[in-house]
Amino acid sequence: MDEIRIINQSDYQTSVAAAINRRTNFKIENGQLITQHRYTIGKKDYVVNSIFDLDSKHTVIDGVKRLIDNDFDSAA
Repeated sequence: MDEIRIINQSDYQTSVAAAINRRTNFKIENGQLITQHRYTIGKKDYVVNSIFDLDSKHTVIDGVKRLIDNDFDSAA
């Protein structure tokens, strides 16, 4: 488990820094790589899942175009 120290206030004081505990799990299912990041910040738990299609025929250029399109759509 990784531990990251963050600052709670604008001036750094070690007495007020909070710990973030992070745990990452990986699994492959149905041709997809699934990463699951579990964070604990204070007493609150967060889970972030990322899914990557391993059998995809899409190129990096296709991915960049999709990200740009999504950015334009969200700005509109």
